[in-house]
Amino acid sequence: MSVLVAYSHSPEGRAALRHGHHVAHVEQVPLVAFDMEHFAGKDNHNIDPPIVDDEAGGEPVQWFGRRREDPDSADELLDISEEIGATVIVVGIRRRSAVGKLLLGSNAQRIILGADIPVIAVKAAQHEH
Repeated sequence: MSVLVAYSHSPEGRAALRHGHHVAHVEQVPLVAFDMEHFAGKDNHNIDPPIVDDEAGGEPVQWFGRRREDPDSADELLDISEEIGATVIVVGIRRRSAVGKLLLGSNAQRIILGADIPVIAVKAAQHEH
């Protein structure tokens, strides 16, 4: 049982990590972050944590990176959630236009719709944009 954060190198990703830390602290479960952008290689999916300005509140975070070469990081995150037995996924979201939603797929949208466990969608603070 753990909290899994879909981390991206953006204000939304940092907001997701902060909220994931809060949920993990309240639930007293480990915090795991999946870096949606960086590869760790096929043999080892643990990566060095990115510099995130102590967004995790100083608590230990287990970091995973991408192993697959295909461009679909959302599916890989969903597979990781099953592998580690995550109880919730935290993902950062941003506002997009209706046309943007139609034409461009969103990792957050695919995670929300594809997950078999609860997903918490977190918006970044206005001043972070």
